[in-house]
Amino acid sequence: MIPCSHAIAASIKAKVKVESLVSEVYSVECLGNAYKVDIFPVSKINPAEDEQTEAVSLEVLPPATRRPPGRPRKSRILSAGEIRMKAPRKKHVCSHCKGSGHNRATCKVPI
Repeated sequence: MIPCSHAIAASIKAKVKVESLVSEVYSVECLGNAYKVDIFPVSKINPAEDEQTEAVSLEVLPPATRRPPGRPRKSRILSAGEIRMKAPRKKHVCSHCKGSGHNRATCKVPI
């Protein structure tokens, strides 16, 4: 298991190596052992079984789902840990009196 950011911060403060908190499953040796043996794709089911039972189709079809209707999202969904930064708000400036906080339609200054 990989520790969360809070556990990493606590381990740094306690002067414990972060690498010691990570599980052995994520080591380079374990990754190398996982890919040491060749893996071959399954091409056909046992031919002897094919003759005894009905033919099993291994034809791969496209997924049964369709694209959702409507326009695609404008912004993507953020993953855990990402922060959306808000843009600074634009200040309203009246084109009539050049005052801030309102616009020409709501201006109370006499003409």
